Amino acid sequence: MNGRPKVVKEGFGYLEAARWRDGYLYFSDIKNRKVHRMRPDGDLETIVTIPQRPSGLGWTADGDMLVIGMEDNTLNRVGKGGRIEASIDLNGSVLHANDMAVDPTGRAYVTQFGYDLFNHAPPAATHVTSIAPDGAIAHFGSGLVFPNGIAISADGRRLIVAESFGYRLNAFDIAPDGSLSNQRIFADFGDDENNVLDGLCIDAEGAVWVAMPFAGEFRRVLDGGTVTDVVKPTGKGTYCVDCVLGGDDGRTLFLLVADTNVERMANDWDSEASIQTLIAEVPAA
Repeated sequence: MNGRPKVVKEGFGYLEAARWRDGYLYFSDIKNRKVHRMRPDGDLETIVTIPQRPSGLGWTADGDMLVIGMEDNTLNRVGKGGRIEASIDLNGSVLHANDMAVDPTGRAYVTQFGYDLFNHAPPAATHVTSIAPDGAIAHFGSGLVFPNGIAISADGRRLIVAESFGYRLNAFDIAPDGSLSNQRIFADFGDDENNVLDGLCIDAEGAVWVAMPFAGEFRRVLDGGTVTDVVKPTGKGTYCVDCVLGGDDGRTLFLLVADTNVERMANDWDSEASIQTLIAEVPAA
C-alpha cells in the first residue's frame, strides 16, 4: 500500500454500500436517508432520498438503481428521474434487510441482520435471500450469523459474504440460474470482537478487502485466511464500515469510515462519517 489514507469528503451521517460505476463512487447515507454519487475529487451529487433508510445498492440489467429500504424491508427500483417506481416487500423473507450484491441480470442477493441487534436480541443464524428480476424469492446458505458485506466475483461464479458476528467470510458457487451452492469458509478470523466484519470488495487476484469496524481497520485477506495488508483510517472516525476499489485504473481504494459505535447507531444512527482513499497495489477485477 502507498501511504496513509487521505480524507476526500466529510459531513455525512452513516455510510454504507460503496459501489464504483461509470466514473462515480455510489453510496448510501443511512442516517440522512439519501443515496449519493461522488467523483474521485469529492464532487458530490444526491441521486435519491429513501425515507425508509437506504442501504445495499445495485443496478438492473437496463440500468435502473436498486436500493434496499432498511426500515420497511423493501427492495426498491429507482427510475432515471430519481423516483421510486416499484418496491418488493421482503417481510417474511428477510429480517432487517441490510446489504446487497446484484448480478448483471438484475438478480439481487440480500443480506440481513437476522435478529433485533439494536434491542439486544440474542444472535440468530440465518441465510442469504435472492430476488430474481421477475420478483421470485429464494433462500440460500445456512448458519450465517448477521450476514452483512457481500460481493460477486468478476467472473460471476462466486459470491463472498461476511458474517459480522460469525467472524468469518463465506464463499458460495453461483450457478447459471443464479442459485447458490457449496457454502464454505473463505477466511475465519476467530471468535473475538475485534474480528467483527462489515462491508467488502474483491480485487483482481481474488483477495477480499473487508472492513473490521471494532478493530478500526481494513484487512486484505486471501482464500484460506492469510491477511496480506492492514489499513488504519485517518482522522477522527475509526469505525470501518465498507470499501470498494475504483478510479480510472481500479486502484483507488475508497474507505467508508464512521465516528460511532453500535450503541450510538441504535440511537437513530447517531454517527458522523467520512470517505477516505488510498492507492492499492492490486486493482479491481
